[in-house]
Amino acid sequence: MSGEFDADLIVIGSGVMGGLIASQVAEAGKSVIVLEAGPRVTRREILETYRNAPVKLSLANVKLQSGGSPYPNEPYAPTTYGDYLEQTGPVKYNTSYLRVVGGTTWHFGSALWRMIPNDFKIKTLYGRGRDWPFGYDELEPYYTRAEYALGVSGDDEVDQSGQGGGPFPPRSKPYPMPSVPFSYMFKRLAERLLKGGYNPVNEPSGRATVPYDGRPQCAGNNTCNPVCPIGAKFDGSRTIDRAERAGAKVLDKAVVYRIEADDNGKITAVRYKSPDGTDHRLTARYFVLAAYAIESPKLLLMSATEKYPNGIANSSDQVGRNLMDNTGISVTMVAKEDLWPGQGPTELLVYLNGRDGEFRKDVPSSKIKIRNTVPTSQYASELLAKGVLGSKLDSEIKRRSARELNWAVDFEMLPIPTNRVTLSKTKKDALGFPVPSIYYNVDEYWNAGRDALLKDLKRFSELLDAEIVKTDVGHQNRQHIMGTTIMGSDPKDSVVDADCRTHDHKNLFIAGTSVMPAVSCMNPTLTGAALSVRIADTLLKEI
Repeated sequence: MSGEFDADLIVIGSGVMGGLIASQVAEAGKSVIVLEAGPRVTRREILETYRNAPVKLSLANVKLQSGGSPYPNEPYAPTTYGDYLEQTGPVKYNTSYLRVVGGTTWHFGSALWRMIPNDFKIKTLYGRGRDWPFGYDELEPYYTRAEYALGVSGDDEVDQSGQGGGPFPPRSKPYPMPSVPFSYMFKRLAERLLKGGYNPVNEPSGRATVPYDGRPQCAGNNTCNPVCPIGAKFDGSRTIDRAERAGAKVLDKAVVYRIEADDNGKITAVRYKSPDGTDHRLTARYFVLAAYAIESPKLLLMSATEKYPNGIANSSDQVGRNLMDNTGISVTMVAKEDLWPGQGPTELLVYLNGRDGEFRKDVPSSKIKIRNTVPTSQYASELLAKGVLGSKLDSEIKRRSARELNWAVDFEMLPIPTNRVTLSKTKKDALGFPVPSIYYNVDEYWNAGRDALLKDLKRFSELLDAEIVKTDVGHQNRQHIMGTTIMGSDPKDSVVDADCRTHDHKNLFIAGTSVMPAVSCMNPTLTGAALSVRIADTLLKEI
């Protein structure tokens, strides 16, 4: 490294994407600085906060403390559990990303899916959305490397197109570990639904089923969200630890607020503030923005200057646009037999009959999953509100805990330019920076998916001989933040090229799910990780 730079590479964001890139580049002997807006956390601290919380539910549904989760909610780096995000659209964009060292995978559900070949060309095949500028075959080797870096457990023989055929999509190597075994409930549901032509798929996940890379075997704890108590589940702190062992410097509580570029388009420096308001500036040869799909466009927009009036990397006016999620619905039903949800890690059993086919011309692809958590305190509160007391209260809590099933559907969303992140004109955080302002809505394509999948879930109730007691079609977001710095071949309508390099600035890359031009109905973390491994390869060819 030349003495004129503080580092060969600066990575903004310390989640799984930033950690993968930082570790790979640092292990090659390059100097790396990682900047994280939030503080460091430890598993012990998170567990203690969660253990002492009077109510313990999925983070999407409960406030465990004043900050809304067992994770820090610092004034200088607020999380989305409070009122940090400004909502302006007809559909509220509920999300729950973390601003801590290690990022949001600390509390993610651990689903790690590949996209399938047709997902990369939905415009060509189905006349919807955008195609990727490359196909599945280009990303397959990087999917494999990401699976081994994250330690994914999965079933090599499963057809992930949902049609029940042979192994699919194509793989160059088997999963690092076998899949987590199905619980009694999963086996029983699979047996009954198979009679209706619904093919069970065991979800690939970041849980160790054998000791792996310092992680113990999954013990079946049911608290994957908000935290794995024993560290069997992958989280981004592991790749950050790996980067630090290789010599990378990780600076926490470093709130980046500006990316600087010269008149030739070269990124020259980043500026950040500490919680006390002091200002700092760092330079590097290359920069990677890996701050997730709301904070990344926010930073690019905040970096506007006279030379770059729309912000950094925004000559296309696409920064912040095309915000997506796997916005879905859910149906709750009560079976007539004890099935015992709550056993083992969360989710795992999914149905993908609606994942791919000619129907995608009219109806989005979809994934149906069963939630196997047991919100006992929620049951108790609802029953008490109805005046149920004493032994009747006890028996009803037990009955609902054993028999109540919550099915959730995740839908493919399209990149709609009006769904976007902008800067609030009126609201600022503790450091004086504008908070993200979110506009979000669904279209008729999503509505068609809702109507179609309600029929499937009604069929589920018939096959299971279960009574539907609640239907929620209120645009449930799945915490899968995507779009906002979209990938494409044309600089006029995209932010990054096929290498995730910004069209406007050749030494600035954007990592993560914000670059995805088409998102399918699947959790996007593994795709973002594969792209990050690929970015690191590109950087090492050039640094």
